[in-house]
Amino acid sequence: MFDLDVLSYFRFVSPARVRFAETDANGHMNHVSVVIYMEQARCDYLSALDLFSMEQMARAGKTFVLARQAIDYKSQAYFNDTVDTYARVSRYGRSSLDIDYVLINRQSRSVIATATSTLVYFDTHTQKSTPLPDDLRERVEQLDASYPPISL
Repeated sequence: MFDLDVLSYFRFVSPARVRFAETDANGHMNHVSVVIYMEQARCDYLSALDLFSMEQMARAGKTFVLARQAIDYKSQAYFNDTVDTYARVSRYGRSSLDIDYVLINRQSRSVIATATSTLVYFDTHTQKSTPLPDDLRERVEQLDASYPPISL
């Protein structure tokens, strides 16, 4: 069983509704949808940090690329359920960071999946990794502080 107390570390949430096209022959949300919801939450989170937009990428010549992700599936969701994907930075490296996710079925309050993505900050001109922005930790702390604590 997943310890819901871990949600106290998460502030940012990206909600989505399970579309009929995301269900499979068994009638539940397809496992690939978790990856899609993670990506949406990651893009929303990085956009809120002003680190992920076409304008920002063109201006800075830098972006994040996905290097790794791992998912543990816990329970099911069904057509029209609301899935809240919580995201937070859990590790900072020199040129990479990890984002942890918890996907919660809003109706049943059950954990659908837990996951982690590793992102590498990437210079589009040199085609190599580059150090994370100096103020990234401060941006993350300010963003996270702007959201209320999560409670189920």
